[in-house]
Amino acid sequence: MQDYTVAWIAPLAIEAAAALQLLDEHHGTAGRKPGQTLLYHLGRMGAHNIAIASFPAGECGIGVAGAMVAEMKRDLPNLEIGLLVGIGAGIPSPQNDIHLGDVAVAVPDGDNSGVIGYDLVKIEPEEIVPKQWQNASHPLLRSAIQKLRSGSLQPSSDKNYLLSHLQRFNGTKFERPQTPSQPSTCSEHIQHPRQYPIVHHGPILSGNKVIKSARYRDELSPKNKAIAIEMEAAGIMNSLPVAVIRGISDFGDCGKNDTWQLYAAATAAAYAKELLKEVGPLQRVDSLPQGRPHTIELSHRRVLEVLEDRSRRLNVNNNWRNSVVDLLKLLFLDSSLEARARLARRWNVFVGKDGDPVRNIALHGLIISALAQNQGDVPSSLAEALSIDG
Repeated sequence: MQDYTVAWIAPLAIEAAAALQLLDEHHGTAGRKPGQTLLYHLGRMGAHNIAIASFPAGECGIGVAGAMVAEMKRDLPNLEIGLLVGIGAGIPSPQNDIHLGDVAVAVPDGDNSGVIGYDLVKIEPEEIVPKQWQNASHPLLRSAIQKLRSGSLQPSSDKNYLLSHLQRFNGTKFERPQTPSQPSTCSEHIQHPRQYPIVHHGPILSGNKVIKSARYRDELSPKNKAIAIEMEAAGIMNSLPVAVIRGISDFGDCGKNDTWQLYAAATAAAYAKELLKEVGPLQRVDSLPQGRPHTIELSHRRVLEVLEDRSRRLNVNNNWRNSVVDLLKLLFLDSSLEARARLARRWNVFVGKDGDPVRNIALHGLIISALAQNQGDVPSSLAEALSIDG
């Protein structure tokens, strides 16, 4: 684990699956040490070796987040920076044209650090005032955020780099939903339609409550100009000053649902990947563990084109773009639940359970990546991992 200098914290399984889809190399996992409770997906993203970790199943909140970061700091001896990447609730206002699928990035504003805990509040006659202040993100990360933000002043800059990374999700369940992206009618501020995500910068509220009330949400935000709400950062910032990156999946109001969660996880991961590019290399990437050589990859788009051509030639009309079962059938590989369980175990895929949609999504993305690394051909490692004797 000494080669991994970036902690990528993805509390939910769908958030980890989105991160896996954007890895440029998959390194599997490291051997578990005595007392270790976290399992990591290891890989390379650009010039960085990263360790991706999620919450244990069924756990959430700032207390779990704090314990998780303490363990990550023990497990990763050369940890330098961290990213908290996932979904959150947007706070729409006349000043913030926030849509579902947009990205919120925590930055200081006025007298706050960028992350404001709202579990401890002061009740005043006209408003609720959060009283918990957290450390700001690491200066290196704030510099990279500012550099990326300065570039976004150019027309369509956010749109260009986000959509570029989002191409990795073409043909998967992470694609943009067809439903409207504006706040529902139970939020006062209805924004103009938009078909692409943009990035918003400002304070983010953090606490243990799942908020489904526009009134309560708006009472928390007026003085601090918050742009989003999430449930982990307040337990992390004082221990590891991460960059807090949230894809907007709802508005914390009566219209809250899961429709936009996958796409929001993807847009947050896309921004995080671009942010790492701005940070630049922390160490030589050629110090990877043995047995993980660099390969020349096809683009994911090209792999999808190759598979599309294959399905036409074979006259296969199935859902291989979204279904790992159909993808394996298209490749003439074992698609049974037992084979997929073996593949998950041998490729160290821990998100979800065998047969769960989120695990199937992760496996689908890894198979596409494996095909890209092998010039579109089925690698022997994939066939072996699916087999009983592999």
